[in-house]
Amino acid sequence: MRYPLISLLVGFLLSLPPSAAAFCNEPQPRLVCAEFFSSPLIVEATLVQKSHEPGTGDELDGYVYSLHVNRTVRGEAARTIRVYEENSSGRATFDWVARRDYLLFLFPLTNKKGMWALDGCGNSGPLSKAAAALADIAKVKASTSGDAMIQGVVNGPDFAATQPSSGLRVTARSAAGLFNAVTDKDGEFRMSVPAGRYVVSVNESSLSFRPYEFSYEDPEALEIQPGGCAQVQFVDSQH
Repeated sequence: MRYPLISLLVGFLLSLPPSAAAFCNEPQPRLVCAEFFSSPLIVEATLVQKSHEPGTGDELDGYVYSLHVNRTVRGEAARTIRVYEENSSGRATFDWVARRDYLLFLFPLTNKKGMWALDGCGNSGPLSKAAAALADIAKVKASTSGDAMIQGVVNGPDFAATQPSSGLRVTARSAAGLFNAVTDKDGEFRMSVPAGRYVVSVNESSLSFRPYEFSYEDPEALEIQPGGCAQVQFVDSQH
């Protein structure tokens, strides 16, 4: 389902040049334990070449980055991969520099065969600044407890995190049972759960909340792996 006010705002943001706005899914920052499992391919790679790709029809122009893979952290990769990035507000916040090494969390592009893409608001970036992300990846890969985590935000009306809603009870349901958390003063909540499938909802009899259109994960259909996590966002459904 699309919501007119949000769709109009998103359209406006996407019409701005890359330096003017960066549209991100919510909540932020993106947790490594969530992006790890949503990225079929994670690599350490060196940028070999950057080329411009003109737009065609209604498509924006973009850039193709050819990279040499030095180490595969997750998934399977060829020795050389190509990453495509549309010239829009969703571009990465870091600079692409020839011969620089990067840690990249990637997913395949369905409309450009053989190419990969990244979340410009995620944890991809220069390898020299990736120590914390690599440490989190090591923790995820070493996890044997079967524990997982659900993190999220509940907001009032308007776009994203403008009006946090505190003191609300959030419930996660699964075959393992019910798990509860209460939002803090910033509207945030966090709960430790066993790995599995969950439906998450905000339970307040006098209020109604819906999943935010650009929540990273769908709270009505979560599947969390051992050592993993999920990030969800809710907004007031009356607006």
